Amino acid sequence: MSNKMEANELESLDVNGVGHVTSGMQLEHPVFGLGQVEAIFKFVKSGEVTIRINFEKHGSKALAPEYANLSLPKPKTQKSSLISKLFGRDR
Repeated sequence: MSNKMEANELESLDVNGVGHVTSGMQLEHPVFGLGQVEAIFKFVKSGEVTIRINFEKHGSKALAPEYANLSLPKPKTQKSSLISKLFGRDR
């Protein structure tokens, strides 16, 4: 008998606060930062679902979506120059 837990890979999953999640998507975690979804698994016996995300600075993590506080990445804004910060708008 194997101790390995059997799981099936899912193509997608609806996650509260995020919407429809698929492999390859970028998601954001409040501690681990930005990461790309590698896979979504549902365990056969328990029915629990995990999302494996490869985070840019923290590597691959398997997270339970209902507890992970995941979100879509925030849009990047242009950083203003030092001159505009000191003197208002660039001239």
